[in-house]
Parts: sequence; C-alpha cells; structure tokens
Amino acid sequence: MLRKLQIAAILSCMLSYAAAGTVSIGTASVRGNMRVDNYVVKGNATLFNGSVVETDQATANLRLNKGTQITLSTNSRGTMYSDHAVLQQGETQVIASNSFQLQAGAVRVFPNQPNSVGVVSLKPGNTVEVATLTGSFGVSSNNGIMLANVHPGRVVSFAMQAGASPTTFSGSGIVSFEKGVYYLTTNEDVKYVLTCRDVHRYVDDKVEVSGTIEGAAGQAGGSLCVKSMDINGVGGLSIGTKWLIAGIFVGGGIGVAIAIWNHNHRTPPASR
Repeated sequence: MLRKLQIAAILSCMLSYAAAGTVSIGTASVRGNMRVDNYVVKGNATLFNGSVVETDQATANLRLNKGTQITLSTNSRGTMYSDHAVLQQGETQVIASNSFQLQAGAVRVFPNQPNSVGVVSLKPGNTVEVATLTGSFGVSSNNGIMLANVHPGRVVSFAMQAGASPTTFSGSGIVSFEKGVYYLTTNEDVKYVLTCRDVHRYVDDKVEVSGTIEGAAGQAGGSLCVKSMDINGVGGLSIGTKWLIAGIFVGGGIGVAIAIWNHNHRTPPASR
C-alpha cells in the first residue's frame, strides 16, 4: 500500500509539472532510494528545472539533456537546471564537455576541455574542494574572477573569507612579458594582466603580489592592479599555503583525486 501511495505521489508531481508546461532536463537513477523534490524515489525519476535531488545511503546518477553526467555521492543534495547545478551538500562527480557550470559555495566550476571529469566536495567551514580526474576544470568566483584551472592530479580548496573585498588579491606566481603586456601566471595556470606599476625588472622571477583585481570572461584571469611586488614568491600552491583571490582563500594540496572519490563513492548492492 505504501509503495502504491509513493508511485501515486510521484505521478501526481510529474503531471503537475507537465500541466505547467515544464520540459524535462534529464533523468536520475539510483540503486536504492533517493528523494526528488521531497518525494522518495526508488529506481528512476524525471528531472525538471529546479529539481532537488537528495541521497542518503546510495549514490544517484543524473544524466542531463546536454550530455552532462552528475553522480551525487551518499548524503548529498543538489538542485538541477538545464545549464547549471547547485551543490548544496556533500560531494559530486561531474562529467561535462560543454559550458555547464556547477555552483558550490562561493565558486563556480566548469569544464575547460571535452569529456572532463572532476570531483567537487563541500567541506566544513564553507570550503569547497575541486579535484580533476581527466581533462581540466576552471574555477571562478561567483562574480566571474578566475581563481584556478585545476588539472589532473591536483586538489585545490576554496574558502570564502568573511568580510573580504571581492577585488582583493594576495598571491604569488611568475612574471612574464608578452607582446607588450606584463602578466602574472600562477601555478594553478591562471594568467592575470599586471597594471598600475612598472614591473619590468621582475620578468621571469617568482614573486609575491598584492593588489586589486577585476574579472574577465572565460579562462582569462582579468586585470591585476599591483600594490606591492616582491621577489621570492612561493611560485605555487603547496600544502598549508593559501592565497587570497577575490576575497576567497585558495589553498592547494597534493593528492590523488580518484582516491578522494572512491572513499565516498560507495553504492550498496541492489535490493533483492
């Protein structure tokens, strides 16, 4: 009887979407139970713009119409849309080739290459971790400033600093001069145009820089107005090192992304 009531509730929800003229954006499947828009589902479900998917003891596989695949780990929750998703709890694997974005906390994650595979996790303290398995993922602040391009084998964390200015920059990298323009390139492969100071004597040096930053579209880092610059910057992110970019602490560590995913990606056997 309970099973019949669950099916009736799901059908009623789907009919109400159809009546409103809502178009499906994909499907979700699970070996066990999940919740879709607060309804318990066992097996498969249709997704619409704004559908909320929650997992408990099983992972859920989501296939969206534009070729993006999302796997929600156990004890995770996300809201799905046709062109983006919002991770609100837990961890997810993303396979994407187009302009699809995953919003998590204070950052947005998007593929830089076809068939990129990555893992995005929400951690305590409003921290987001991004790891890439294959391809490459860009990470930007919610106001469009590039923070990192995460390549295979890298795990990068992002944490919003309370009260920080969204234009603050305090980090390190290598200075270069190309076609009349000075750049700072970080070890996380983001290139910023250097302005406001003459930096020619720092070319090819590792430096530490503070200043203010403005965003740019795509993978470009934007314009960095230099307030101070010193030689002997760390030149990259190592364990314990944190940069402040666009009001977000960016920290790096060495790890194997697959191990992170496998640790939490455990689906129980199908019910008999």
